Amino acid sequence: MRWFSPQRMKKHLAFALAVSLVAMVPVSAFAQVLKISMTKTNVSIENVLRELEKQSDYTFFYNDNQVKLNKKVSINVSDAPIETVLNEVFKNSGYTYKIVDNQIVVSTAAAAAKEVQATQQQKQRKISGVVKDAMGEAIIGASVIEKGNPTNGTITDINGKFSLNVGGNELQITYIGYMPETVSLKTGVASYNIIMKEDTKTLDEVVVVGYGVQKKANLTGSVASISAEALESRSVASVSAALAGQIPGVTSIQTSGAPGSQTGSITIRGKNSINAASPLVIVDGVPGTMDTIDPSDIETLTVLKDAASSAIYGVQAANGVIVITTKQGKKGEKTHINYSGIVSWASPVVKRQYVNAYEHAILYNEAVHNENPNAVLPFTDEDIENYRNGTYPSTNWYDEAFKKSAFEQMHNLSISGGSEKTTYNASIGYTNQGGLTDEISYKRYNARMSLNSDINKYISVGVNASGYRGIKEDGWMGYVTVAQGVSRSYPTDPVYAEDGSFNYSGKDNPVAIQDQSGFTRSTAQQLNATAYAQINILPELSVKGVFSLRHDYTNQEGFKKHFTYGNFDSGLREGYDEYYNHNRYTSQVLANYNKTFGKHSIAVLGGFESFEHIYKFTKASRKGGGNNELTESLNTLDASSQKNEDGGYEMSRLSYFGRVQYDFMNKYLFEANLRADASSRFPKDNRWGVFPAISAGWRISEETFIKDNVSWISNLKLRLGWGRTGNEELDPDDIYPSIPTYAYEKYMFGNSLYSTAYESRYVNNYLQWATVTNYELGLEAGFLNNMFGFELSVYKKKTNDMLLYMPIQGVIGMSAPAQNAGSVENTGFDLNLLHNNRINKDWSYAVNLNIAYVKNEIIDMNGTEGANSKNDKFWYIEGNPIGSYYGYVANGYFNTDDELANYPKRTGKEQLGDIKYLDLNGDGKITADGDRQIIGKNFPSWTTGLNLTLYYKDFDFSAMFQGAFDVDGYYMSEAAYAFYNGANALKRHLDRWTPEHHNASYPRITKDSQTNFTTSSFWLQNASYVRLKTISLGYNLPNSFLSKLGVQKAKLYVAGENLLTFSDLEGIDPEEGDERGWSYGNVKKVSIGLKVSF
Repeated sequence: MRWFSPQRMKKHLAFALAVSLVAMVPVSAFAQVLKISMTKTNVSIENVLRELEKQSDYTFFYNDNQVKLNKKVSINVSDAPIETVLNEVFKNSGYTYKIVDNQIVVSTAAAAAKEVQATQQQKQRKISGVVKDAMGEAIIGASVIEKGNPTNGTITDINGKFSLNVGGNELQITYIGYMPETVSLKTGVASYNIIMKEDTKTLDEVVVVGYGVQKKANLTGSVASISAEALESRSVASVSAALAGQIPGVTSIQTSGAPGSQTGSITIRGKNSINAASPLVIVDGVPGTMDTIDPSDIETLTVLKDAASSAIYGVQAANGVIVITTKQGKKGEKTHINYSGIVSWASPVVKRQYVNAYEHAILYNEAVHNENPNAVLPFTDEDIENYRNGTYPSTNWYDEAFKKSAFEQMHNLSISGGSEKTTYNASIGYTNQGGLTDEISYKRYNARMSLNSDINKYISVGVNASGYRGIKEDGWMGYVTVAQGVSRSYPTDPVYAEDGSFNYSGKDNPVAIQDQSGFTRSTAQQLNATAYAQINILPELSVKGVFSLRHDYTNQEGFKKHFTYGNFDSGLREGYDEYYNHNRYTSQVLANYNKTFGKHSIAVLGGFESFEHIYKFTKASRKGGGNNELTESLNTLDASSQKNEDGGYEMSRLSYFGRVQYDFMNKYLFEANLRADASSRFPKDNRWGVFPAISAGWRISEETFIKDNVSWISNLKLRLGWGRTGNEELDPDDIYPSIPTYAYEKYMFGNSLYSTAYESRYVNNYLQWATVTNYELGLEAGFLNNMFGFELSVYKKKTNDMLLYMPIQGVIGMSAPAQNAGSVENTGFDLNLLHNNRINKDWSYAVNLNIAYVKNEIIDMNGTEGANSKNDKFWYIEGNPIGSYYGYVANGYFNTDDELANYPKRTGKEQLGDIKYLDLNGDGKITADGDRQIIGKNFPSWTTGLNLTLYYKDFDFSAMFQGAFDVDGYYMSEAAYAFYNGANALKRHLDRWTPEHHNASYPRITKDSQTNFTTSSFWLQNASYVRLKTISLGYNLPNSFLSKLGVQKAKLYVAGENLLTFSDLEGIDPEEGDERGWSYGNVKKVSIGLKVSF
C-alpha cells in the first residue's frame, strides 16, 4: 500500500474536487453519485434505509424520539439516483431529509423548520482546527459538519485546516478510508487537533474470476492477482515475462531476450502432460493472447490455479487460466490523459568468454597431441610467444560480431473518462527494440478502445476493439548462425584480409555473413473486436450476449543474397513468402442472478458458448537467378524452381456451463461449477466431456468467538476444493485420415509417369479427453489489521488419459496416432507471506515473500517408457518427472595406468584424463542398456519471489528477487566441449586435466572424443539460481510544481532488469535452456521512465 506521496497527490486532487463541488452545489456539497436498484413490498421505512446503507457509503442519522420509521412502504427502482429513492420513500410520510457528504439526516418537516429557525437565532462562535491521520499527516478534503445542522459544514484545506461558525456543541468529521470522528466542543476552546483512524474494512477487494467478479473475501478457489502497477513500471514488452516471481505456483521462465521474443514460458503448478503445459489466457472475457497486449493497457491480471476456480472453462483449463481485463473508463470520471514512456539499454546477462589467441594455441596444440602424440603441432613455440606478447593479433570474435548493448523504447498514450451513462477508454502504444546485431530489430504498434453505455435502466451495450502489428527482422543467416560462427571462429584468424575484404579461413565468418547474407522478416497482425448487449430483466436478473472476432495474420518472408568473400561462395539466391491466417469466432450468452435475503446470499451463472477456429496457410519459395538489389519479390528468382504449398483446418467447440455461489452470514461459503464441452478435435462418439468442481470456505474470523475475543486476528479463512478440468491439445487433423502425394516417387503407367499417394496417418477412433483432477486445501490469515498475513494452499492433481503420440507395434508405414496413454501427478503447495507497515508519516514499507513447491511424477506410461523420438537425453520413466535427463553416472577421471587397465570402459579407446562411468549393473563393462539412469531434471521443484517496496515522502523504491531451486541444466556440444565440431575453447576449459593436474573441472583436451562427449552426469550442472529480476527508484513530482504546468501527477523513475544473478552455472544463463550456447540469451536492462497524467 502507498502511504505517502501518491496518497498526498490523491488528497490534493480530492481537495480540488471537493472545492468544485462546494461551489456548484452548496446544499449537498458532499453528495455522492451512484445508482440504486431495489424492490421492496410492504416493508418498514427503516428496512429500506438499512438496505440503502448496504448498497452505498451513506449513513442515516435521526432522533428516535421524533422520527418513527415503522411506516410500511413499497418501492421498485432500478439504477435510480438516491434522491429519487428517498423522495419515493418519504412521500406523504411527514419526514424530510438532507444529504451532506455521505451522511443523510432524517427529521420531521416541522422539526427541520424549527431547527433552521433555532440555528439562525442561536449565538454563533468560530471554531478552527486541523485534521490529521495517526502519523501526523494532514488530511485534505475531510468533511467537517456541525452535528445536528447538516447544512452547516466545510472541508479541510491543503494543510488539513478548517474554520467554521457553529452554534451547536459537536462536530462530525468524515473522510473516505477513515472512521468517522465526533468532536465535543468545549466552552472557551476555539481550536482543535483532530486525529482520524483508518478504516481497514471500508472497501472489499473485488477479484476477476471466470465470467465475472467476486469479493476476494468470499473466494473458495485458489485465485491470485497482481496489480497494474506491478506491470507498468517494468521495462519488458511482454506480460508473460513480467509474471516471473510475482505469484506462488506460477513459473515463468524467460528463455530469450531477443527483440520480439522476450516472452516467458508459463507453467502453473507443474507440468500436467508431456505435450502441453501452457495455460488458457482470457482477455476481456474471451480467449486471447497475452504477449500482444501492451502492459500499460492492463487493469487486472488474475491467475486461476486450481480446478475449483478454473473448471468453469472446462476442456481448456487443464493447465490453469490467466484472466486479463484491460482498462476501461469510469462513470462520472472527468477526461484523463495518461502518458507512460520508458527507454532502455539492453546487454547480455552472460557474455561467453572465449580463449584468446595465446590460450587457443596452447590448448589446440595440447588437443592435437592428446589424440596423436606423434602429430606435428600446428603452432610452434615461436608462434605461441608471438601471440603472448601481442606480435601476432588476437581476434575477439564475440566483440566483433555483437554490439555491447541495444537500445529499446516503449510508449503508451491513453485517454479515458465517463458520464453518468457512458464510459470510454482509448490508447495507442509503440515499442521499438534494437538487437545486439544491426540486422535484428522488432517494432510493435498497439491500439485499443472500449466504449460502454447504459441505453436506459434496462439495456447496456458496449464494444472493445484492439489491434496489434509486430514486425521482427533479422539477417538471412540469423542470430543463431552468427553465434554458431562466433563459437567456431578461432582467435588466431582475423576478421578482414590484408586487402580489407572479409577473411575466409574455411569457416563461416560471422561478421561477413550477417552483413551480406540477406534478410528475414516476420510481420504479425491481430485484430480483436468484442461487442455485447446486456438486458436487466429484474434487479436481480440480467442476461448478456457477447460476440467476439479475433483475426491473426502472419507473413513470413526472406531473401538470401548471393555473396562471396575469399574462397567462400554463398550459393544460389533463395527466397520464400508465407502467409498464415487464423480466424476465431466466439459467441456467448450469459445469465446472472444475484439475490440477498436475510442472512443468505446466492449468485447463479448460466451460460452458453460456441467457438470456431478457421486456419489457412500458403507458402511459396524459389531458388536461383535474380539479383541482390530486388529482394522483395519472388518473381526475380528462377520460376522453374518454385515450390508451393497450402493447407489449413477448421475446428469448433460447443459449451454449456453454470455456477452457483452461496454464502450464509458472510462466513459460510459454497460454490459449485459445471461445464460440458463438445470439441471437433475428437471422434464424434467421444466429443462431449463434463467437468465439475465444488468448493467451500469458512470465514472463521467472522465467528463471534473470534471477533469478540481475538482482536489481533483480522482475517482467517479455511478453503477446501475439488474439481476436474480437461485437455484437448491435439492437432485438429488427427481424427481424419490423410492421403498426401509423394513429392518424388512416381509410377509408370504405359509410357507416362504418374504421381503416387499414400495414407500417412492412422486414425484412432477411440480417442477421448485427457482429464486433470485437482484436490486442494487452503488457509488464509491476516493479523493486526492485516499488517501481517499469509495464504497457504496444499494441492494434489492427477492427469489421466494423457494425450500422447505413442508408437504402435509392427510396421504399418504410417505415423503414430494420438492415444490416451499414461498419467502424471503433481503434488505441492503455494505459500504467500505478506507484511506492510507504516513507520511514521514519512516512511512505510511492504514485504511479500512467495514460495512454491511441486513434485512432478509420471505415474503410468502405458508400457512405453523410454526416450522421445528425437533426443535420447530426455526419457519418460514411471516414478520420475517429465523432463528427466537420462545418461551415464560420471565417477571422476582415469588418473593412473592401473585404473585405465582395470576399470570398466565404454568404448575401449579411453585414455588418461578421460571420464570414468559407474558400472551400475556390475557386469564389468559400461553399456547403454545397463549403465544409464535418470541423472537430473529440467524443471524446478522450488520457486520463490521476494518483493520489497519502500516509500519515503515523494520517493518510492522497489526490488524483486526471483529464484528457482532443485533444477538441472544439461549443456553440451559447443557450450561444453572444447574444440567440438570445430569450435573454439572457452576460458573455463583452461582448467582441464593434465598429467600434473588431476583435480580439474574438465577432462583432457581433445578435438573430438566420443569417450567424453556423451550424455552423462559429468556435463549436468546445478541450474538453481537467485536473480534480482527488477529494481526501481521513483520520484513523484510535487503538486505545487505540477499545478503550474497543468499536470495532475507525474513520476520519474529509473529501473533495472536482470541486473544480478547468483548461480553456479558457468557461461550459461540459468533460464536460457540452450544446450549449445547459440541462442540470443537473456538481457539485462537499465531504464529511465516517465509517467504523466493530465
